[in-house]
Amino acid sequence: MPDLHDVYEKLKAEGEVLAGNLMDIRHRVAILTHIYIDSGRNHAFSQIAAHGALWGLSYFEAGGSLGRLVACRYCYSAREKAFRLGILREFSEAFRRVNRAVCIDTYANYEFTKIHGETPGCEDIVPPNLLDALNRVHHASRNNVALTAKEKKDVFEQSFRCEQELTVAPGVKKAVSEFECKIMRWLCLHPFVRFTYFPNFRYFVFRDFSNTDERIKKGLRAYDLAERVGWDRVYGAMEYYGQMPREFFSDPAGHFAGLREEVIRKGQIASRLES
Repeated sequence: MPDLHDVYEKLKAEGEVLAGNLMDIRHRVAILTHIYIDSGRNHAFSQIAAHGALWGLSYFEAGGSLGRLVACRYCYSAREKAFRLGILREFSEAFRRVNRAVCIDTYANYEFTKIHGETPGCEDIVPPNLLDALNRVHHASRNNVALTAKEKKDVFEQSFRCEQELTVAPGVKKAVSEFECKIMRWLCLHPFVRFTYFPNFRYFVFRDFSNTDERIKKGLRAYDLAERVGWDRVYGAMEYYGQMPREFFSDPAGHFAGLREEVIRKGQIASRLES
């Protein structure tokens, strides 16, 4: 019987390597999409999380929607513009850090429960509600069946609540606590969220992005919209962010395999250099 904590930590370390550095959001999208496809498209949380990562890249970055707004607002002063964009970069870095942590957790939890989800003691590692949800995903995948609409949404909700409460909330709280500029704090905490599969002119306007309950409420609405437009369209709509290479959409499994091989190769080279 393997030590479950040791197995989990090894999978988490593997996820950390695959997730890359803070700027490697495309790595995280590939990982999350791999999980979605590997689950038989039953683990919808990973697909919505991939959209969240791509939206954040196009919104919070200095060259994104909010960055352009800040640059326009302070165009009269190069000094003020640089100062405000510097604050935005710090928040963007915090957002990427949270995004990376979510990806690593999602990968470790998925791969761990795929192997040991029904092993006694794993409930001490993976929260019970999330464990039950992921076991249902793996059971469906092993039997080559699709979860019902109700089951699929329940799995999403359990996964989403777990990540929002345990991973996202502390990261956002820390980022907000470091704000000293009231204007930039307001702008960052009141984003206009639009995933590319949303219907025309549909946005989510946050009253307070740091509020966990509000993020969960809007996340569930994002799921409902995804279910309404169809999951194939949700997957294809990731192309509209303009961030992922073409081969990602034509062969997502091959793209992830290539990413994994590249990470392993670089790790081997680094090990040889160190020795």
